[in-house]
Amino acid sequence: MHTPIPVRPIVNKPRKVIRNAFILALLLVAAAIVTGYSGMDGMKGGYALILLLGFLAMSSFITAMVYIPRAREFDKLVSELNPLAHWIYTEKEWALFIQEDLKENLAVNKATLRLVIIVSLVVLAILLLLYRDSLFILIIAGIIGMLTAVAFVAPRIRRQVLKKGNQEALLGERSAYIGGTFQTWTQLGARLIGTDIYEEGEIPVLHIIYEFPTLQATQQEIVRIPVPAGKMEEARGLLEILRKQIK
Repeated sequence: MHTPIPVRPIVNKPRKVIRNAFILALLLVAAAIVTGYSGMDGMKGGYALILLLGFLAMSSFITAMVYIPRAREFDKLVSELNPLAHWIYTEKEWALFIQEDLKENLAVNKATLRLVIIVSLVVLAILLLLYRDSLFILIIAGIIGMLTAVAFVAPRIRRQVLKKGNQEALLGERSAYIGGTFQTWTQLGARLIGTDIYEEGEIPVLHIIYEFPTLQATQQEIVRIPVPAGKMEEARGLLEILRKQIK
């Protein structure tokens, strides 16, 4: 535990997001100021354009502020070079993990999609009874189609990201870095709710389950970290450390 890792460059992607978001916010503010002094008639789109640019600038600024604690957490995990665990994988282990990760993501998305379809059909039936307008069929069908596309495309995009990422994982008490992706479970109202090791697949996978509030409801996420050969005992020890955060 707490084994120092070799000194090597690992890009702090949250910090890049902060930098780019601040630059974009400044450019949008500058564009709004230029628009205001350009002589454009406010009643012919000038005010609307300034409002739009201001809204986008505010959105970029908020994005930067949200990512500041993520960047700090990334630095604690990577830059201090002192994680709970640092695992390196063979080509075969990494390929098996990518396959297992895709299978799990598709299974979760299919279950969620089935629930969404059932709820959508119930809502559609109620709308048709109340308003008898067939346009609702097209609207609900479009929503279901869009969600279906996301459910099947998103896991495959993640698979490509993992294929291109480093075949390693860093695990800390508050965050993890897996194959070039960074996740943390202690920010923006998130909290750890469970940990386990899934051993039914081709490679053991450590699961870190957390939830966080959204505008609609509480959403759950799973951080998946493959356990390389010979590291099972260490993985079980990590579970005990992480479970202390569960309340």
